[in-house]
Amino acid sequence: MSSVYRSAAQQRTRASSLGAIRALVQLACSFISVKLTAVYLGPSGLALIAQFNNFMSLGQSVVGTGLDTASGRLTAEYSQDAERRKRLLGTIGRLGLMLGLPTAAAIAIGSPWLAEWLLHDRAYAWVFVLGALSVLASILNSILLGALSARGGITRVVISNIIASILGVSIYAPASIRWGVTGGLGASATVYIFSVLVTLVLIRKSPLVGLRDLAGSFDGVEARRIAGFYPMLIVHAVMTPLSLLLIRDHVANALSLEAAGLWQACWRLSETYLMIVTMSVTTQFMVRLGEASRSPERLRAEMLKTLSHAVGATAALALAIYLLREQIVRFLFSHTFLPVADLMPTQLLGDLFKITGFICGFVLVATMRSHWYIATQIVVPMVFIVLASLLGARMGVPGVTLAYVVSGVVHCVIAFIALRDLIFLKRPAHAS
Repeated sequence: MSSVYRSAAQQRTRASSLGAIRALVQLACSFISVKLTAVYLGPSGLALIAQFNNFMSLGQSVVGTGLDTASGRLTAEYSQDAERRKRLLGTIGRLGLMLGLPTAAAIAIGSPWLAEWLLHDRAYAWVFVLGALSVLASILNSILLGALSARGGITRVVISNIIASILGVSIYAPASIRWGVTGGLGASATVYIFSVLVTLVLIRKSPLVGLRDLAGSFDGVEARRIAGFYPMLIVHAVMTPLSLLLIRDHVANALSLEAAGLWQACWRLSETYLMIVTMSVTTQFMVRLGEASRSPERLRAEMLKTLSHAVGATAALALAIYLLREQIVRFLFSHTFLPVADLMPTQLLGDLFKITGFICGFVLVATMRSHWYIATQIVVPMVFIVLASLLGARMGVPGVTLAYVVSGVVHCVIAFIALRDLIFLKRPAHAS
């Protein structure tokens, strides 16, 4: 047994190291894309690119999040049952087509309206037509990488993400410089297609998982298990990106597109450093929760260990950013974005609550606490949207960041109540 525990510990260390490498590469690529956007497109361009990317996230997540989670969570659970794993992946593949194709068609048909609403210009309709294809590519990519990670192919997963990140910024940079916002939007849409091509090349001869596995037969039992994730995740898939779309649109209309760009810059800086934490700390976290799903003691240990690492790392990075915020804003963006430095203290406080709720959300999904998870995914974004509107009208952009903090506190309170039995787990009494 000791060798098994040593092997598990070595796998965790390796997964964390690979996650950290991936985070650093994506951090560097994110810095390049943000810097180019800030210099060549300005605050308004940053806001428009963010609106489109949030919509892409929304389109992919509505269909793909449940399939992606099931791919990782259930593949890990079926690690010793090859036949059931085969039925699972075949069912995921069929459901991906059944749900993905109508979603992509709806995006393509509604492209003129979407362009006018989100980008304030119907001439950008072609971007959403291209985005419809990218949604399908993104769904396929997330399913394959989720299954590959659960089968122990974390190295290929990391390599795929790294290559896709470098390729993405290599396309985005010249397109933005040459064609401005139009080039940036087009590049943002095509990166999803290139990402899935990279994954398909990497798994072409892999014995762990392949495109062929998604072409298996449909299984009703597995479909019901997969469907069990959707009540939780469909709400998250809609509410999280939708809240950002609505808040950004509200700031642009109530204040200005420039103000929306400044808020987006603050949010992007927050997202960028939190990416380091989430990728290095939560790599294979859902897989480990799946493996520990039948042991409350192991679940509690995984949750508290990951939570302490994530919050500690976030606090350390937030403190460093707070002390150097003006220099960071000048370096990462440009002098036009200096007002962002004044927004950062409140934003960084909100990040501590956000990462806590994020980790707890993993556990709620893994333990199938559907009602609690749905409650967080509805209540928290609604609190954010309503308070952002009210406080933003009175305080401007600082009011929006304050709304972010309050919504984070609400998230943590609900999550702790939902997980109180695990947090305060009573150890079984040993017979004397």
